[in-house]
Amino acid sequence: MSKDLIKNIFNFRATEINKFSKKKLVLGAILIIISLISLFFISNNENFYDKPIGKVISIEEKEFDKKTDDGKIELMKNQKIRAIIMNGNHKGEVVEADNIASFSQVNDLNLKVNDQVFLSITDNDNHNISSVKITEFKRDKYIVLIMIIFIILILLIGQKKGLRSLASLIVNIIILLIITELFTKGYYLMICSIIASILFIIFSIVIVSGRNKKSFAAIVGTLTGTLISMIIAGVVIKINNWSGVHFEEMDFLTQPPETIFFIELIIGTLGAIMDIAISISSAVKELYDKNPNTSRRVIVRSAREIGQDIMGTMSNTLVFAYLSGSIPTILLFLRNGVPITYIVSIDLSLEYMRAIVGSIGIVLSIPITIYISILILKNHNMGEI
Repeated sequence: MSKDLIKNIFNFRATEINKFSKKKLVLGAILIIISLISLFFISNNENFYDKPIGKVISIEEKEFDKKTDDGKIELMKNQKIRAIIMNGNHKGEVVEADNIASFSQVNDLNLKVNDQVFLSITDNDNHNISSVKITEFKRDKYIVLIMIIFIILILLIGQKKGLRSLASLIVNIIILLIITELFTKGYYLMICSIIASILFIIFSIVIVSGRNKKSFAAIVGTLTGTLISMIIAGVVIKINNWSGVHFEEMDFLTQPPETIFFIELIIGTLGAIMDIAISISSAVKELYDKNPNTSRRVIVRSAREIGQDIMGTMSNTLVFAYLSGSIPTILLFLRNGVPITYIVSIDLSLEYMRAIVGSIGIVLSIPITIYISILILKNHNMGEI
């Protein structure tokens, strides 16, 4: 190889690296500018709220002990809050309010200087403030900050795939809002949820992975796996006549709890199955791309090995995801002397039912998606549909 050829190769690679670096720098700069603008706006958006907002400027605290109903002592503190009103007719006025904070902070706020809170203000006949009450914490700034961090990370790491994932998320939120609006108009909730689930699957996979046979295989695998797991769950629950399934936490609903529970099962299960299905179909596609003459037995063995590795972690993910939301309830019951057997059998019955049904769907979706992917992808052009 001549020196000129080697030099040209190195120059070409250096040019490509510089172009890639410039793109990342431009993307990073744009994201930083948008993030700063968003943070500035959300930090100065008080005038867009109808509720009065106060910014805490000083706090005087006095601690005291409170005896709870079970005879235990909990540390409490009385906060004397001085806050400046940020919007509304009393903008700029300084007010005082009392706030009781407990160690557990179950139903109260432990405020700090510079915190922003929503206020309930009562005026007298002269339109002057007669009383002020703190209602809740203003959290939009922290929510937007977390969203900005998420968007920056998914775009910098995922790049085009990350942008597609964001687009998919936005589309799914829009679908959810539309379905919710249809339900408020009187449409049947189960039908709306099934339609929404199908749309979630199609748009999530197609937007992220494109319109190709790999995506089609993942969609068919997800729909088939979800359907079979729901049929199994429905048959088992019907045979046992809902024995062992307790709906006490759904007493406040105006819909039959069985319907709501099945909708939860469908949405929770299809999310996990969709992850498995796209992973399996991608693996099968890559195996065929590397060697189109690979035998079906080798493909099945390799895809099954991949699926088995994913299966264990995804099942644990489902269990942790469902049970983690119940940790406060578990701790509250344990503190009040409720036996762990009662907590598991009564208060966690819905959570572990969701986890079990989702795990069944994960296990079933592996062989289903493998054979569907082989059927669709083998001896077919892998280009766009």
